[in-house]
Amino acid sequence: MIDFPGKILLFGEYGILLNSKALTVPFYRFSGRFRFADASMGRSLKTEAVSRVELGKLLRYLKSGMENCSFLDLEKFGDDLKRGLYFDSSIPHGSGLGSSGALTAAVYARYAGTLPTDEFLKTKKNLAFIEACFHGVSSGIDPLTSFYTKPVLLENATSKFEIADLSLFLEKYSLFLINTHQKGNTGELVSHFMENCQEPVYRKKIESEYLPLINQTIEAIVSEDFESFESSMKKYSTFQLSWFDRMVPKLLKKHMDYGTKSSDFYIKLCGSGGGGYMLAITRNRQKAEHYFNSNQLDFSIVEKNEINNQVLINNYANI
Repeated sequence: MIDFPGKILLFGEYGILLNSKALTVPFYRFSGRFRFADASMGRSLKTEAVSRVELGKLLRYLKSGMENCSFLDLEKFGDDLKRGLYFDSSIPHGSGLGSSGALTAAVYARYAGTLPTDEFLKTKKNLAFIEACFHGVSSGIDPLTSFYTKPVLLENATSKFEIADLSLFLEKYSLFLINTHQKGNTGELVSHFMENCQEPVYRKKIESEYLPLINQTIEAIVSEDFESFESSMKKYSTFQLSWFDRMVPKLLKKHMDYGTKSSDFYIKLCGSGGGGYMLAITRNRQKAEHYFNSNQLDFSIVEKNEINNQVLINNYANI
């Protein structure tokens, strides 16, 4: 059986639900794979049991929407559960690093039979259907990234996506993950965001400012226009601080504000927010590192080899 990595959503959080672009990368520091209990390799029985309970819930959910998941072999899924199947994952739950996305990708890879690796949008739709079990609403981009193990640029929810080349961006910028030591709740926060979008003033603000800002930021990275990227990134962080109040942990707000005002670094959500990790982006690694250390923030640097491009998954014979 093979590993499915976590992910870092660089840009597009929440906006992707309203058809913005999105840019995400696999994150190989954390990953998950299917195992059977008789090959547990030292995992605790409690961990295996908890995973099997969650897999059982997922199976019941998929069976309840049988007409929409004919692409999955649910009988095999059920048989595997009886044999002791569980998902062995190092991706922390509620962290914003794609724990449900990796599980979704693993389910799709194991039970979807013949996989249409060239039918990207169909794959995305199928993955979104599975992951909706965990979040209520899913864009499909998290499991898509884990499934293809490549940086993914999604044009919007209904059109094409492509594998992105971020080599120059990663040469110029350093990424930091800041651990808030709080657990996020993606489903709850997505519902909160969608409810806010029912209010005309909030919806207009998101559609007229935030969605174009997401698109501009991603376009600047892809075109390697880093002067425009810096300008967009400052606005991006400022917008989230002002309009995603519930998603930004209180302890990070002053640091987020300092970063945008000083331009030493820019802090943003890493996924749905509310806890888990926040993402900081900077051209001055030393300044950012000094600030985070001075303020006793728990952070780690994302190394290039942790998001390095891997070959496209195209052979599932041993899954």
